[in-house]
Amino acid sequence: MKRWRIPAAGAAVALVLVVLYVGGFHQPRSDELAVLSAETDQLRSQQALLRRETRALEEVASRAPEFQAALGRLEELIPAGLAQDALLAQLQEAAGGAGVELASVTFEEPRVPDGAPPSEVPGAVLVEMGLTAAVNGPFAGVTQLLHRVEAEPGRAVLVGAVALTEAEAGFPAVTGTWSGRAYALLSADDPLLIDPDAPPGVSGAPAQPAAPGAATPSVETS
Repeated sequence: MKRWRIPAAGAAVALVLVVLYVGGFHQPRSDELAVLSAETDQLRSQQALLRRETRALEEVASRAPEFQAALGRLEELIPAGLAQDALLAQLQEAAGGAGVELASVTFEEPRVPDGAPPSEVPGAVLVEMGLTAAVNGPFAGVTQLLHRVEAEPGRAVLVGAVALTEAEAGFPAVTGTWSGRAYALLSADDPLLIDPDAPPGVSGAPAQPAAPGAATPSVETS
């Protein structure tokens, strides 16, 4: 039987080749695969996150009409600007529906209420505008008017103090006043907030917010 002998030099060369393969080719390939595997896992995580965000955006888009209606309602409750004429028309309509006479309405200067929440509209602040109304009519009609002012759709008005006395014709006819507050969004640099006495379009020196009860001339209604 013949025996094959591997020369020592050949064995040494083979060993060197193995070392070169492991150290020079296999190890870098292994490192590259590890990096690719990590990047693949990261991409999968990002893909899952994008899918969740896409589903959330699709849900928001599907509810866009609902959000738009809510925004419109909010703008109706708290308009941008005092809109005194529109508020007066709303009060007159409520009084007519309740069967009472709205004799006069006095609007106070707007002021930033204490502890007012920050506005989400850039550059705007939430203000309150006090008002006092004189009414004549049956007692039931006056109470219905106050309910209409607070509960019916339209500008948000919070009714405060109510003072009624018996009319000359005798009860249930009454006469008296009620006061309340309406809210609006005004620009932070609105002249009414900087200087309540400044005419429109004229900025004055900074002034303190108008104190509650500071009134503008009354608006007589018919």
